[in-house]
Amino acid sequence: MLRGKLSHLKLDNVTYEYRSLPDEAKKRLDLNDLLKRATIEKNKNKKINLLIFSGATSAIIVFFFLLSF
Repeated sequence: MLRGKLSHLKLDNVTYEYRSLPDEAKKRLDLNDLLKRATIEKNKNKKINLLIFSGATSAIIVFFFLLSF
């Protein structure tokens, strides 16, 4: 049983350290920046898809060309 007073209770003094965030984290979220990033990512994906499609088409054309002889 606990019959002691609360004032007699010994607690460890735990201090919490505060670290400030870097300047980049303090910036507010900019919608224009997000839209710009989305457009850039979309253009990258289009280029990659075009390269994959042209590579696959080229491989099919070469395959049919070799079969014709």
